[in-house]
Amino acid sequence: MQDLFRTDNVVVRSIPASDTTRWVVTFDHYSIGHGFERSGFGEAFLQAVGLSAIHVMGVREDWYQYPEMPEAMEAVRKAVAGADRVLTYGSSMGGYAAIRFADAAGAHAVLAISPQYSIDPAKAPFEDRWLPDSRRIAWLPEVDGPISCSVWPVVVFDPTGNDGRHAALIAGDITLEPLPLRHVAHPATTFLAEIGLLQPLLFETLSGEIDIADVRQRTRRLRRTSGVYISTLAAAQPPHRPRLALALAERAVAVSPNNGIAMANLAKLLSRDGRHEDAIRLLEDLVALYSRDTTCLIHYADSLLAAGRYAEAVAIGREVLEALPHYAHLHSWAALQLWCADDYQGAIAAAERAVALAPGDDQYPRLLAAYRRETRVRAPQSSQGLAGRLTGWWRRVSGMGAGQSAPAARPSPSPGTGS
Repeated sequence: MQDLFRTDNVVVRSIPASDTTRWVVTFDHYSIGHGFERSGFGEAFLQAVGLSAIHVMGVREDWYQYPEMPEAMEAVRKAVAGADRVLTYGSSMGGYAAIRFADAAGAHAVLAISPQYSIDPAKAPFEDRWLPDSRRIAWLPEVDGPISCSVWPVVVFDPTGNDGRHAALIAGDITLEPLPLRHVAHPATTFLAEIGLLQPLLFETLSGEIDIADVRQRTRRLRRTSGVYISTLAAAQPPHRPRLALALAERAVAVSPNNGIAMANLAKLLSRDGRHEDAIRLLEDLVALYSRDTTCLIHYADSLLAAGRYAEAVAIGREVLEALPHYAHLHSWAALQLWCADDYQGAIAAAERAVALAPGDDQYPRLLAAYRRETRVRAPQSSQGLAGRLTGWWRRVSGMGAGQSAPAARPSPSPGTGS
């Protein structure tokens, strides 16, 4: 293991295998972790299968908007010079980078799963999944401008949501090999890993022997064995079909009992149906199964809040913040819990922390002002009314939280399944 390039923002880490004729260059997904004392995307898998890898790691979720990226990619290009095949690879934020830095890395192929064209509101005004980050990041035209890519990237995406819109924008700049897969959620890596096609897709793209039509046939044949697919299909049901949605969600868990996405979605639908205790028991199992993973804890706290078990929701929220203190939107989420638990001053303090962590985001001062106004004028009688109004706001501005993501199955070495 060797760092080929290092600054406060970016590390380029090389882990060569015995075969250095083929290289995979990976890019981080969202929430892989801050700093550089961590593994690169897909690192364990690539080592296990004997593929030489270079991991391009950002200090946090900045969509690689760093002025030193040209120097970082020059280090990559020098390291892989003379290789027979070079693949850039990433999921979600990493897919964004895999496409945009392919030429700079000297890539012969690209595998981008559920990538964004951009999350800059000026370029992708429909994108609302990472709003705190999109408002915080200073977008660099040399990185986030029109895409140039000399190879045809294999782009895997779910066309039923925002990922389909991003794929269309990417296709407006460059020629690509699209692989649309309906109802596979974000990121599609989770679905592909579950049905056993992520690893073959990686190797086939690296070798240049991929047959898109054949991959589509294989996914169509296997998708009904996928908890991710069935669960996402359940979530897509319109409000007038609640029974069908719940039946599909239950089937998803039956098909894939340890699938985190399926479990979390079923719990959400149970809560919506007023079956709060059933939802909570399911999420308690999920939290235990994934060793108190923070995303699972977020689902659990949301379910406790919906059930009116406010003090317990506050305790889980506190645990999440201890693990992830740097996310402004999670402090706003904790503020909602505290408000529902009648801790008005605690809610104000949490909202103040959100403002301090995201000084350029005008949403958090508005939230803080709402808490202060309600505390001064009408609390405690109006606490639940305010909570109801703020819940919708929180879900719109959160980059993480209920329904965003959850582990798909028990963790195992795979080419990477990050969001």
